[in-house]
Amino acid sequence: YTTLFRSDEKLVSVIIPAYNIEDYIGRCLDSVLSQTYKNLEIIVIDDGSSDRTGEILDDYEKKNHRMKVIHKENGGVSSARNIGIDRANGDYIGFVDGDDWVNPKLFETLVKLINEENADIAHCGYQMVFPDRVDYYYNTGKRVIQTKEQGLKDLLAGEMIEPALYNKLYKRELFENVRLNENLKINEDLDVNYRLFKKSQKSIYYDMSLYSYMIRKNSATGSNTVIRKNEDSLKVLEQIKNDCKSEKEIYSIAYRRYVYLLMAICRMDIDQITYQKSKRDILKKELKTKDFKQYISSKLKIMSWLSCYFPAIIKLIYKAYDLKTGTSKKYKVDEG
Repeated sequence: YTTLFRSDEKLVSVIIPAYNIEDYIGRCLDSVLSQTYKNLEIIVIDDGSSDRTGEILDDYEKKNHRMKVIHKENGGVSSARNIGIDRANGDYIGFVDGDDWVNPKLFETLVKLINEENADIAHCGYQMVFPDRVDYYYNTGKRVIQTKEQGLKDLLAGEMIEPALYNKLYKRELFENVRLNENLKINEDLDVNYRLFKKSQKSIYYDMSLYSYMIRKNSATGSNTVIRKNEDSLKVLEQIKNDCKSEKEIYSIAYRRYVYLLMAICRMDIDQITYQKSKRDILKKELKTKDFKQYISSKLKIMSWLSCYFPAIIKLIYKAYDLKTGTSKKYKVDEG
């Protein structure tokens, strides 16, 4: 099949995990198969689906020589992605979630950016598609070239860069000895991206929304799941801040993010008083540390103190702030 491509075109491996998404997987695959960049190896991992997802994938594979379908027992999205990485032959590796879809020029654009800038990672903006609206992040057309240090700072600050895998293209060699942590239920993308950006000498960010991330209505999440997710998030941030201790500027951003998360847990509406008290105790200890005094702003110091000793007041402050800004609606699907 190499005759279909120019001899100088690098192979891109696109890894797509799929689990019980029979209504969406066809649209996702069509968007990847119709990419303007043709030299693609499309690896789809059926993660033990119990609906028609596996059959749909097999039908697509029969008609498309660029597709490779792997069926496995259910093990979660990280295990599916790891199998995809193990099987990938590409010079570059990219990821798409099976219920999302991509702009026809996504991979052409990212490959071009890597080539033009001799970068290790190219990434772009995205849009969140709700049943009733589309939110753009951020679609300004801005280009930002990042050194290793700047890339890590931007990734941890999370203001411009989404910590996800799906809107990025990586040089394959970054994945040597790097895989996703299959024990994490959340923040696994931040965890692996921290390690990948740390190996990268240069990355380029292009702020055009070329990836469509679909938001579906999910059932309410129980307290135990919320706790598990918080614990995974704390674990990842603790690992990162321990790892970057010698890099003062990167460490200060990781530390602030850690404090923010502890504050968020303290004000959450969950019926786990003992759990929240344990996190409040950790935050109380942080208030006395040298890092807290050095890296936390005066305003955040007051908010942290209130989170520890007057959580009801901090809840009201955040509710008022949210009414004004709509911050908590980022992932919210409107009812009705």
